[in-house]
Amino acid sequence: MRISWYMCIVGVAAAAAAQEVVEREVCWTSSPVVVDGVLDEPAWEAAERVSLAGAVDGSAVPEELTTYTRMLWDERNLYIAFECSDPDIWGTMTQRDASLWKEEVVEVFLDPDGDGENYAELEVSPNNTVVDLKIVRLKPWKSELGWDIAGLRTAVQVEGTVNLRDDVDRGWTAEIAIPWASLEDIPEATGGPPEDGTSWRGNLYRIERPLGKDWVLMAWSPVGRPAFHTPERFGVLIFLIAPPAVQGALWGTLKLLFR
Repeated sequence: MRISWYMCIVGVAAAAAAQEVVEREVCWTSSPVVVDGVLDEPAWEAAERVSLAGAVDGSAVPEELTTYTRMLWDERNLYIAFECSDPDIWGTMTQRDASLWKEEVVEVFLDPDGDGENYAELEVSPNNTVVDLKIVRLKPWKSELGWDIAGLRTAVQVEGTVNLRDDVDRGWTAEIAIPWASLEDIPEATGGPPEDGTSWRGNLYRIERPLGKDWVLMAWSPVGRPAFHTPERFGVLIFLIAPPAVQGALWGTLKLLFR
């Protein structure tokens, strides 16, 4: 990859309505990313924040539960960040591959070939507890909890207190680095970075369970029902090396005059 850019405008090609599949340009970074839960690197500052909506119909979520996501990639990793407003942060599970979806969590689904039959799932809790698994939807449907994302790095930064239910928190941030090499046994994932312009299917989710209230399901690409395993509604991730403005630029002529 000869062109290295971290400046990028992330475009959403379709509105996040209930029955629309959205697109997102995931932009290349040549600037280092430190996975520490703090999004203060130039690469993250250049990445546009894309909000999550109601997972079923794309409706607006309560302001106090606003969630923003950012995505980047380089020759080694796919980077994802979640910024979650949350007045009541909690999570009790601390063992890897626990049933995190029963509490509060953010989730990443990646389906490189887009057929909905085999894809990777990753969940991260406010405690920085992780569940990673491979989903195989060929009959019989199964989830492979024994499968791990080798070299996975995650970090969480909390603004508030975890599991103190009677105070008011501000929110939490999850930062994730998924090595391309760890996805090599997912169909169409080569074990290396995608080619410029390659498209994958995928989705980003959040589950919020407020005290004494109904749970809230959020998604980047709304799935039309309260079930995250709806791969036909996954969005389209387009991996780009150069920013769109550079890719579409026309070459000009430079004249040098020597006197």
